[in-house]
Amino acid sequence: MKKDNKLSFFKRIRVKYKLSVLNEGTLEEVYHFRLSVLSFFVLSMVILLLAMALFSLLIWVTPLRKLLPENVDVALRKEVVEDAIKIDSLTQEVEMRQVYLNTIKEVVMGNIPIDTTMTSDSLMAQKREEVLMEKTAEEKEFCKNFEDEERYNLTNTANASTDMVFFRPVNGIITTKFSPVQNHFGIDISTQPQATISAVYKGVVLSSGYDPQDGYFIQILHKQDFISVYKGASMVFKKTGDVVNTGEVIAIVGHGDKKDKPSLHFELWNGMQPQDPSNYIVLE
Repeated sequence: MKKDNKLSFFKRIRVKYKLSVLNEGTLEEVYHFRLSVLSFFVLSMVILLLAMALFSLLIWVTPLRKLLPENVDVALRKEVVEDAIKIDSLTQEVEMRQVYLNTIKEVVMGNIPIDTTMTSDSLMAQKREEVLMEKTAEEKEFCKNFEDEERYNLTNTANASTDMVFFRPVNGIITTKFSPVQNHFGIDISTQPQATISAVYKGVVLSSGYDPQDGYFIQILHKQDFISVYKGASMVFKKTGDVVNTGEVIAIVGHGDKKDKPSLHFELWNGMQPQDPSNYIVLE
């Protein structure tokens, strides 16, 4: 009995049905096709598989694959870095053009002698350096407060104790140690190209910008009057007033030393006194 039921089932799904399309006015058959339940199932599976293959191909060869969860972080991080590099290049190009126009304006107004021995490139470099050397309002206020507090600061907090746990700013090797006698108030850390610079502790960005000698720099104010300074970056991701967390990436290492090797100059201040970072952070 069960065998007959199985045979009847396979027979039923193989029975073909005719579907006709008729002209409503003339009742003439325009089109028809024959399908069984089995053939309809097979055709549906083939169409479904083709649709899945086309959809997968569409995601793989188009930007839609960036929306996949495993690709979102990597893609966004790469785009952010590329966009930051492009913006920095465009900003420098605009500044150079503006300096060039200002130089021409100075020549026309007679402020620069026409028979000067300086070339156009040297004039542009001099003007650009003058602009970059100008301090912002935040930097002027910080320097004023620093000078006022340092003037009456007679205590040395070099041996001050703290319960703060500092994060390592970058992985590398110390090439120049802390030496206040030689006016070297920090340490130089040699590292890999394009290495990321991390905030040693959470705080607020005091200032960030560009210096002709030190490259891009950033200063962060922490609790207990600690200030961390990072110099020699190729780009910075934070601006004045931004809040950063411990270990958060704030910049990219540039080429800081004379041997053109990637290097970070790092300083740690407390109570307006320079501190040896090696006493607070495990750097190697």
